[in-house]
Amino acid sequence: MRKGLFVFLSLALVVALAVPAAAEVKLTGFYRVKPTTANFPIAGNAQFITSGSLSGNNTGVSTSFVEMRNRLRFEVGDENVKGITFFELDGNFGDTGGQTGRNQGFASNGDSINLETKNAYIWFKIPDTGLTFQVGLQNYMDEFAGLLFGASDQAGVVVGAKFDPVGLRFTWFKLRDDIALASPGTGYSRWTGNNAGGKSADYYAVDAKFSATPVVAITGHFGFINDRGIGGTTFAAKPTEAGAGYDTLRSYYVGANATVKVAPVTLTGFALYNFGQFEGTGVSDVKIGGIAGDVRADVQLGPGNLFGEVLYVSGDDDTSVGNDKFKSIVTGSDYANLTSYFGRPDLLILFPNFDMINSATALVLNPNNGGKGLILGAAGFSMKFAEKVSGKVGAGYLAADKKRGQLGDGKGMGTEINANVNYNITKGLDFGVYAAYALLGDFYSVAGTEDPDDLYLLFGRLNYAF
Repeated sequence: MRKGLFVFLSLALVVALAVPAAAEVKLTGFYRVKPTTANFPIAGNAQFITSGSLSGNNTGVSTSFVEMRNRLRFEVGDENVKGITFFELDGNFGDTGGQTGRNQGFASNGDSINLETKNAYIWFKIPDTGLTFQVGLQNYMDEFAGLLFGASDQAGVVVGAKFDPVGLRFTWFKLRDDIALASPGTGYSRWTGNNAGGKSADYYAVDAKFSATPVVAITGHFGFINDRGIGGTTFAAKPTEAGAGYDTLRSYYVGANATVKVAPVTLTGFALYNFGQFEGTGVSDVKIGGIAGDVRADVQLGPGNLFGEVLYVSGDDDTSVGNDKFKSIVTGSDYANLTSYFGRPDLLILFPNFDMINSATALVLNPNNGGKGLILGAAGFSMKFAEKVSGKVGAGYLAADKKRGQLGDGKGMGTEINANVNYNITKGLDFGVYAAYALLGDFYSVAGTEDPDDLYLLFGRLNYAF
């Protein structure tokens, strides 16, 4: 082991000496340990959480576990060009050891190969111009707070162009290319190398931000997913309406967001229209026609900050095969789980939260809610109680826009209350306690079936950021 350490340090020294003298090397990231007690992110509840089926739910049982995440971001370069590589390690205490694979290696003896690559890209700018380029595997956030693509790692090219008061962003990502595992959810897909470009999915987007004054900023968005499948399937998880035989998806997005800052209030909002169609040979096209909208207010109120937010995503009740319309939206999470990540409402049970690690579970993970759409309201107040102590209280309500075959008595999915307190131990090191309780709605109440228990979550968060 000692010999191996010396070899590693020697290689690191060689790399450091090889970097040009003018280049600067930075390492940032965090270590996070998260002990949790809860009654829903456990085996037996996947069906209940994702589809609303009450069969086999295990909400009457609580479980405790400890997760850990380590992220390391390396950056080398200068003001004109940088190379960025971003790694991640995840695991649950006691999971397994001596293995090869992601999200494991935290059991006896450790000794696993489990390093994930989040990002690997080149950033550079053209001197004396307003042009910047990011080329490679990079993190991407859409103009809708992550509703379509949020904190999403994608491979491609992003070009920025700044011409005050207008900023442009041009995006191309290769979502998939000749995948061996074509069905989402069957495993991590990979490029086989046999027929590159034969079966592929691309994402294109153009964003134009106009900031005429420090008070108002408006961004317009146009996006397009071009998914060309083979053998009667696209890469996306298709809605029920699009039965067998559909091998192409053309999904278009038109929308805008706006921000208005008038102290002490900041108002933000967006509107989005998603149209297009699933196409195939010998079948009728299924036309997409979904809308989404959001309004949020952030207010500096006395010693703290108050926010309120409402999100709407349209849904569709008609799930019959052959129905030629799908009235919800297609998101990045229809390609890979949690590719869309709308974590801004800061809820812990109803919706995704940025503190999720391996036990990423919520009543709704994909904002289209399986085609049901949703209505989400959230509010919260945060403040600093003392020099090293801060906290937050929050609440949220979630309902489906359409029942879409759900047997429950209504559309209300749940009401959540949450709170946290954080203490700064020393520079960069914080410890927090987070708790949430969700009263399930009549969406989960089915005549003749025992209702699932209300959901609760309690976790600690030891975080060292550097």
